[in-house]
Amino acid sequence: MRYLLLLTLSGLLAASGFGQDDVVFAFVQNKSGKVGLGAATTYKYDVTNAVFQTLLRTRGDIHQVPPALVMNNGEQYIAWMNPTGVQIGLEERAYDVCTALGADSLNALAVLLAHELTHYYEKHDWNRNFAHANQHTAAARHIHTTDESVLQETQADYMGGFLAFSAGYNGYGLMPSLLTELYNAYGLPEAVPGYPALQERVELSRIAMEKLRDLQTVFSTARFLSQLENYEAAAQYYRFIQQDYQSREVYNNTGVNLALEALSYFGETEMPYVMPFELDPNSRLNALKGVLADRIKIREALLRQAIDQFDKTIALDPAYTAGYLNKASAYALMGAWEDAQYWIGKGRRSADADYTDFLVLEGVTAALQADTASAHRLLTEAKAKGSILADINLAILTSRTPLPRVYTRTPTLELIGGVSLDAFLAKPSVDKEITVARDVICGVKTMPNHQIYVHYANDGRLYTVVQWCAGDCRDATQKGVRNGQTTADITQQYGTPQRVLANGGGSTWVY
Repeated sequence: MRYLLLLTLSGLLAASGFGQDDVVFAFVQNKSGKVGLGAATTYKYDVTNAVFQTLLRTRGDIHQVPPALVMNNGEQYIAWMNPTGVQIGLEERAYDVCTALGADSLNALAVLLAHELTHYYEKHDWNRNFAHANQHTAAARHIHTTDESVLQETQADYMGGFLAFSAGYNGYGLMPSLLTELYNAYGLPEAVPGYPALQERVELSRIAMEKLRDLQTVFSTARFLSQLENYEAAAQYYRFIQQDYQSREVYNNTGVNLALEALSYFGETEMPYVMPFELDPNSRLNALKGVLADRIKIREALLRQAIDQFDKTIALDPAYTAGYLNKASAYALMGAWEDAQYWIGKGRRSADADYTDFLVLEGVTAALQADTASAHRLLTEAKAKGSILADINLAILTSRTPLPRVYTRTPTLELIGGVSLDAFLAKPSVDKEITVARDVICGVKTMPNHQIYVHYANDGRLYTVVQWCAGDCRDATQKGVRNGQTTADITQQYGTPQRVLANGGGSTWVY
């Protein structure tokens, strides 16, 4: 599955059409282009703003005022960032170039906007704004001559690309054609004064793309590890991502995996209920890890680490209700009832109309404190609102039915596109290795029509290998199942899955 792409160099200019003191990052300065005096067409703005708002929500950083989107009918800058006006801008002509890319039109818009948003959130304007405002000082002259633009633009490509990727946009591989189309549409020569030549910009974008590919590999591997119940390793991978990229989702995913790992240190009698952040209510680990005293110490340490991650999630976006829900759940697992109830209350006040998961958590918290009447009332209310977790927890509450035991893993041979993991493991190789932590590496092997993701730890004694066939992949499994077939087709060939995991609006079936 191929993801993302990204942008290139911007210049700094005191731009006509802006305030006298405004200094903006422009994607290009087309001095012969017309000044934008009129607003863009309404529907073009609406389409662009929908992408823009998705990127802002994904970024989720409230420490800075969110910039506003502006669009005009100019042909001077393609896109820009105006820190003084707290604006991200896009010209209507640039929008038209993006839409000409057909199926990739929204991806192209996301790439342009995410690039400029990265300039804004990473405060790339500070050095050059300081130099512009204090040209008479030696310090400003020094800063002005210390040209960091290449580093900043590469970072904007890299981090902007991951922002777009996180928001669900696939712009990978678009840049060479997008840059060429933009230059052609604006009538720009290969070399524009104050900017690298077009081919240099393409090369810079490729450099950022290589780094982006590594981060995407780590992100995808973390998702697989979490789905396959290797929560501790998944949290480690998300922490690796945090070194370069911080967002509410990354912090939240880290915390959830730490909390899920902590759950594996609870026995059934200690924690018989299903928590709202559990990915799969049918798969609580059977074998407990260590004696009781050790388990308590380890799980509390993991839960405190999880709470720290949820704190960062909430700090980035106080309106992100999952952070409150998960933090309250972690406190409930620690038996800190007052803290759990406090964060449930905070989350319910910040939530929209749907607060079903908070009802489930309140019900479980009441049950754990032996308040059966309150637990039954809360879970019944949540069940009426359609909560599957409430239904499961009610069954446990009323009949003391324990959680389903872990399903039996029966080794079977599977093929995708005629390639088996056994054959791959006989002679493993990846396109590139990424060191995630000491003695932990991951990588991806690109096959003709699918990918193989690899996680190795402890000198290879611990490993996970996943074949991934998505998007336009037409490879088939050993039983002839391929992308585009129905659930009935799958169950006819493979039967009912042992586990079904919620997965971003869809589901993952595990056999």
